[in-house]
Amino acid sequence: MRHFIRGLLTLAGALLLCACGDGDGGHWEDVERTTGYKGKARVNPFLAAERLLNELGHKAHAEKSLVKLPPHEAVMFVSGEGGLAEGRAKQLLRWTYSGGHLIYFLDGTRPYNDFETQFGDFISAVLLEKQKDPVMEQLGVGVQKRFPMEEVKDLLKSKAGEQASAKDEEVEKAWKEKIREVSNQEVSWNGRTYQLGLGGYQSLDLKRRLLPGEFSAGPKDESLALHLRHGMGMVTLLAHARPFRNHWIGDQDHARWLSALVGEHGSKEVLFVAATTGSFFGLLWQHGWMAVVTLALCLGFWLWQQMPRFGPLAEVELDSTRHFASHIGALGEFFWRMRRVALLVNSARDAVWERVRERLRSLDDGSRQMNDSLAQEIARRSGLPVKRVTDAFDMTPPNSAHQFVNLMRDLQTIRRAL
Repeated sequence: MRHFIRGLLTLAGALLLCACGDGDGGHWEDVERTTGYKGKARVNPFLAAERLLNELGHKAHAEKSLVKLPPHEAVMFVSGEGGLAEGRAKQLLRWTYSGGHLIYFLDGTRPYNDFETQFGDFISAVLLEKQKDPVMEQLGVGVQKRFPMEEVKDLLKSKAGEQASAKDEEVEKAWKEKIREVSNQEVSWNGRTYQLGLGGYQSLDLKRRLLPGEFSAGPKDESLALHLRHGMGMVTLLAHARPFRNHWIGDQDHARWLSALVGEHGSKEVLFVAATTGSFFGLLWQHGWMAVVTLALCLGFWLWQQMPRFGPLAEVELDSTRHFASHIGALGEFFWRMRRVALLVNSARDAVWERVRERLRSLDDGSRQMNDSLAQEIARRSGLPVKRVTDAFDMTPPNSAHQFVNLMRDLQTIRRAL
């Protein structure tokens, strides 16, 4: 029975293979699917540009935050996509004015899959409200939408209609073609011609005329890239970072244009900055490291003094016996801290009265009240003035440590003299 079932399975497999041959029964189809970048290239859209510049002799590297400005001979790629504070914008432009080269992107610097860019994302970006950019304002450059809002609204209405399937594909194809035609431009840059694919849903509007040494990709009022002089330095403004992203750096003349922007002669430091705002601890260490180190040393010294685990361990004396006087002293210190001064003074006076009752029975009437004859006799024996003798028995227990010590000394002197 087992051999019969095995034979049926073998026959079924042979028939299946025959059905998948060259005929109407079936066919093989190879499908290539792009999944995008992995590893560092997935989170760093400018990884290819960094490696290209390093191969050309520059020192290119990425920074997560801008804590310290580089030398003025360096080149910085900075994004304004997440919003830039006005103070940071002024700092960057001051650095540029002193000789630096700032390459500033309005959009396209975030990590996303270049292979699966959805058309709906582009429409959403077009519909976004225009945000204030402090770098553009200080340079006198305006920002405007590249595509009329009426056409975008008509496209959205067509997608909401009943016949959406066929019409959507045609309209979307037409829009993609239009975007591709507008983005691909032949740009004359610094005496050379470059074929560039400049993207983005915004365009730049320069409010003044171009000066010698300044260039524009397209008309200056609808430019996708501007190269302007700012003091002793230069500012390159791009509506979108597409030409320098991993997927597009090898297309057309993007790599050659990147080399020309950074500089083809000499070696420069090139920074790709993800965020222009540094962390709190990074800024604190940069501007106040001396105070931080001093505070840490003081804290460590205080811990060494206060915590027993940080200082020398005290030896535990298990076999030693404390003297009776040390116990009395510890009790006196305890009552003084508890502000029980009256208890200490009255105990000392009681001890003196006991000695008076034993040695001067004829002068003591048992009332424990000082009289003149008793005071004169105690003064004669102790050598103290009569007033100090009477004060030792009659004055109110003092709160002052100095007066307390003098009072207890007089009582001890009287007791030893009797």
